[in-house]
Amino acid sequence: MGAGIEAGLGRLVSGEAAEVVRGLMAAINGDDPDAQTRVLHPEVVQYGTRGGIDQDRVVRGREAVLEYWQEVAEAWESQSFELERLIEAGDVVVAFWHETARGRQSDLEVETDTASILRLRDGKIVELRGYLDRDEALRAAGLTA
Repeated sequence: MGAGIEAGLGRLVSGEAAEVVRGLMAAINGDDPDAQTRVLHPEVVQYGTRGGIDQDRVVRGREAVLEYWQEVAEAWESQSFELERLIEAGDVVVAFWHETARGRQSDLEVETDTASILRLRDGKIVELRGYLDRDEALRAAGLTA
């Protein structure tokens, strides 16, 4: 993550919000359900990834979100997330991710650069939505792209 940020794009995140998002990344990369549980608010809502095959899906509640993540993970032999950047925009955090996944049925490796908008409450993630288009995520967070 760079030290600076372009004008009009919010501010780089440090402190509690950054730690929660980094904790999420570590929990997913480590396939650690207990750590995943700790970063999610009991009332978390996950909206499907805009531009993805699940964009109309809405998953409510910590257990349902964890089950959904497990379902997605089972499609891949391996999957990892690298956090590239965090931007704070009012009451939300925008995370830029580099995702790498290897197919379970083949050696096909897929790499994508995506974004997520996350809302926190009581130090836990209460809402999240992925975006295949980073500029769309910035616009949805009220930032200029």
